[in-house]
Amino acid sequence: MEHHTRASGAPFISFFAPRDIVAPARGAGFTGARHVSAATLDQRYFAGGTDGLPTTNGEELLVATV
Repeated sequence: MEHHTRASGAPFISFFAPRDIVAPARGAGFTGARHVSAATLDQRYFAGGTDGLPTTNGEELLVATV
């Protein structure tokens, strides 16, 4: 997957487990940091859609606030 992502022009760096992205964000001073999974994104934004399009498994988010 990594080489496909780079080939498409995306600035691919690496894969991260949720705990591996939340802890550094908190360590950098973000008081709120949470992982939002692809399943949560699908449920929140795509459930009930008529086109049948879901997110992909690679669509994981880190939401961080100060």
